[in-house]
Amino acid sequence: MTCCCREFKCHRILLTSASEEFESMFRETDFNKSKLVINVNDAMPDAYETLLLYIYTYEIYNDIQIEMFPDLVYLATKYKMPDFVDGYIGKFVDKEWPMSTVLKMFQLANEHNRPAMMKLVGKKIVPMAKRVISDNSFLKFTVKELHALMLILKGANTIPDNELLLALKKYQKCNNIYYRNMCCFQQFVQVTHLFGGLLFEPDGTLAVKDDNETKEAETEAAAVEAVAAAAAEDAATTAEAKASTAEVLATAAAAAADIQTGLRPPESNSKIEAKSEAEQTKSHEEEAPKSQAKENESETPQPPTEDSQNKATSPIEPDKSKKKNCKALRTRRNICQLLNPNSKRQ
Repeated sequence: MTCCCREFKCHRILLTSASEEFESMFRETDFNKSKLVINVNDAMPDAYETLLLYIYTYEIYNDIQIEMFPDLVYLATKYKMPDFVDGYIGKFVDKEWPMSTVLKMFQLANEHNRPAMMKLVGKKIVPMAKRVISDNSFLKFTVKELHALMLILKGANTIPDNELLLALKKYQKCNNIYYRNMCCFQQFVQVTHLFGGLLFEPDGTLAVKDDNETKEAETEAAAVEAVAAAAAEDAATTAEAKASTAEVLATAAAAAADIQTGLRPPESNSKIEAKSEAEQTKSHEEEAPKSQAKENESETPQPPTEDSQNKATSPIEPDKSKKKNCKALRTRRNICQLLNPNSKRQ
């Protein structure tokens, strides 16, 4: 057996008894043509050496490195030797696994459906779960592997569901899993069912908003409100400006009218006197006919009446007003005599 320029001399009967896969390889025509040599290049030479030692001795190789474990799992799966890898699982439980090994083992456990290995990988992946999500290592997983990862992380309850959903949304966008890729999209929907009935956007995007998107939406809403308030303020300012402009124009028009009135020349005294003379002449003309008519009436002789005849025949009576004056005069004289008896009679 040759592997990456390394050659292992083996016994056909031992390899055939250990795995049916070796037996089928020996029956191929290429094996006889290549002078009974099997060429393999699908794993590291150290991994094939460990496998051959297990076939010959059924013992676990103690100096194995953790980086070799994924190759051992692959060989155990290829040659259908589950007991081979199960013997090494116990050796790696207490060792620290690098991130690359954890991810590779996780993929192999999902690919070959090995529950014991998946349980071990789950214990190793939970402490570094946040790192797996933050460094976007999960974006390279298949949808099936993503489903297994979400099962482990959700069961461990070390990362909030909202962060896991945001990771799913990022995975969907990165791998372009939408309606046009219906097969993968249906598998992706099965992954989202772990978190209950989620909604999708019209284009198939998972309807999950992160804090940044929420803040952006709030910022946009605040900006829109600010713009609307500024527009309303501008409109009010414009209306006030128009009102003040109209008031200024009205004041200017009134001032212009006053100035124009003040510029008119005043009427001269001669004109005023002419007007008054005209008015007096007009009033005299209107009153002249009336006065003439009264004079004509006074000049016209009136026929004598009975009263006038009686007056003519009766004796002359003193005027009543003169009688009153005389009576008043006598009264005054009497009062003066009473007040001053020594005075001469006036």
